[in-house]
Amino acid sequence: MNEIIRYLTEEKQETPVVARILEKTLVKYDDIKEGFLKWLCTREYTDSPVVGGYSAINIHELQPEMDAAGVYQFLVTLRDNPEKAQEYLKSNFAKK
Repeated sequence: MNEIIRYLTEEKQETPVVARILEKTLVKYDDIKEGFLKWLCTREYTDSPVVGGYSAINIHELQPEMDAAGVYQFLVTLRDNPEKAQEYLKSNFAKK
């Protein structure tokens, strides 16, 4: 079992099927995957790629209740669909 699947199933209590679906997003881009793997080892948002002007620490600071998988998945959304992500940032994150 790889580190990401182990985290999702053991710590986040996701089913193996859901864990595989979530993992697909987290490994889509090498730089984001590597940032998440570093987080798994250190539990700190360091060496995160910057996507659309945001790093993992920026997303975590804007939305502290979001777990690490969500933070890194949001970086994927910023890369794949920057307009949608920016809209979400303005409408939801700003209320926090």
